[in-house]
Amino acid sequence: MAKGQVSRAEQLQPGLINRLKRVIDNHELAHAYLLVGPSGAGKNAVAQWLALRIFCLHPQENEPDMTCPECQRILSGNHPDIVVAKPEGRQIKVDRIRYLKSEFTKSAMEGSQKLFIIKDAEKMTTSAANSLLKFIEEPGPGTYILMLTTNKSAVLPTIQSRTQVLELAPLNRQDLLQVMADHDISTGQAKVAIGITDAVSDVQRWCEDGWFGNALQGISQWYRHVSAGQMMAFVDVTTSLVKLANRERERQQVLLDLITLIWRDTLLSANGIQDPDRRHFIAEQQLVDEVGQRYSMDRLLAVSQLTLGTRHELEQNISFQNVVEQLTIRIVKALTE
Repeated sequence: MAKGQVSRAEQLQPGLINRLKRVIDNHELAHAYLLVGPSGAGKNAVAQWLALRIFCLHPQENEPDMTCPECQRILSGNHPDIVVAKPEGRQIKVDRIRYLKSEFTKSAMEGSQKLFIIKDAEKMTTSAANSLLKFIEEPGPGTYILMLTTNKSAVLPTIQSRTQVLELAPLNRQDLLQVMADHDISTGQAKVAIGITDAVSDVQRWCEDGWFGNALQGISQWYRHVSAGQMMAFVDVTTSLVKLANRERERQQVLLDLITLIWRDTLLSANGIQDPDRRHFIAEQQLVDEVGQRYSMDRLLAVSQLTLGTRHELEQNISFQNVVEQLTIRIVKALTE
């Protein structure tokens, strides 16, 4: 790597890369790591950087040079001694791990090192994960294992205990917005989305078929009516929000989070906070500001408190429609009585 050039991994996770450099300097690189962090935080970039650093023939100042034959094959995804496993469908099944294990037993085709990367490690079936344990414990000299996950709690404790866990730092707002832009998520939708998640893969899924954009329109229409004390908002629940929820628990939770978020923006506005880094519903900013000035702080706090309880109600198996209809009635009463 040219002097002064910063890798994508260092841009996203500078602290972690510096830590890995020290480990490599001290010849203390572990044989197995579990990289934990939300999608977009740089797990793949860190895994690639480590692969480059391990195999690079001519590292410069503890950085891969990016030009040697080893680096070039890694960058093109064609290195014979790097084996990648990832879900086929929703799971990593035991057959894929058996293939991985068979590769463990082979000598490196070139040099003396092998690297195994398991993406979405939380999606290993229990039998697949259990079959990997012995190989994690005794990988052999020059063999390294990287497992990547967005959900550490879904990875078997026995796997976690046999690896060194590296927690990736959450991205700052601007980096997260840039990652979403890189995934073709519009700025307006991204600014709302980061108010409820830092997982880019979640937002990508929500944006499929235009669902997230429709959800924002539905929430905006409902907010316009309910904030004016109009029971037309009750109709919005049936004609728009319930259809958007589509009996899917994740979508129901997202819609409830959006409701909470837009009323949080309202509270910020009422407090005179216009900082764009703290506001999310930028497209509705004028409406939100008008609502924030229309009501007393006590009323707005009461409404915000009502929205915070909706997730709990949904978890108590109250239907999404009932949760939002009751919330609508309570908000109208809180604002008008």
